[in-house]
Amino acid sequence: MLQKTTGPAVAARFFGDFSVHVGGRPVERWRAGKARSLFQYLLVNRGRVVPRDKLYQVLWPTQEWSPTGSSLKVAMHGVRQVLQSLPPDSAHPAVEIVNRDHGYLLKAHDVWLDLDDFSSAIDTARAAEVAGDHPNAHRHYTRAVELYCGDFLAVESADWIDEQRACSKALVLQALNYLRADALRRGDHLAAVRLCQQLLAVDPYQEELYQTLMLVHGKQGQLGQVRLWYDICLRRLHDELDVEPTDTTYRIFARAVRGELRDRARLNLVA
Repeated sequence: MLQKTTGPAVAARFFGDFSVHVGGRPVERWRAGKARSLFQYLLVNRGRVVPRDKLYQVLWPTQEWSPTGSSLKVAMHGVRQVLQSLPPDSAHPAVEIVNRDHGYLLKAHDVWLDLDDFSSAIDTARAAEVAGDHPNAHRHYTRAVELYCGDFLAVESADWIDEQRACSKALVLQALNYLRADALRRGDHLAAVRLCQQLLAVDPYQEELYQTLMLVHGKQGQLGQVRLWYDICLRRLHDELDVEPTDTTYRIFARAVRGELRDRARLNLVA
């Protein structure tokens, strides 16, 4: 008798390194060629018929599509062989790719994608933020950040991947910036610093992050850290973007080194 494993029938992670489990078993032995890329695209677009010419454009963007060509058929055969090699988890396959209307349709039930969960968390957080429900906004933005384990398909490249990667980056920046602002409102300087570091890993040219770091370290009298982040900011903006920092950055640095940002409560404690 077939026994169903716990968890979703299909689980895939697209952030960072790609991984997929079908029926609780990892799918690792992809054939050479475009089989894995084809499966990734169909999985993201599951439940929709994708025309053959569109798939060909996605996989071979510099080549001209021909209905008599064999490249797409070979890639599809490779995907199906990989899926058919998996031991069945139930009476019906967890994933099936069918021919439909001059295209392909990936049919799957009980699917979990980190990309879907991420998008849902962002949407829920944004709705809560607009409604003024900051506890729920914080909770769902935090969930989105936890799911973002790196760039979308970080080591792979294609036009559709680059587009999704850029979109996901914009959304995680929105989440992290909300959490950073919230940490500053609460006076949680440690959380603010950590969030700035996470933000810089995604976008090292966001000048406001260096301003936040200088403010936080300036409040604590950590002038070495203030100088460090100021120098990094100048170097990245000037050397890599050929632009100068704004006057705000210069003013924050000057006030910090003069001790004008120092936390008065901390000074009283030392005294």
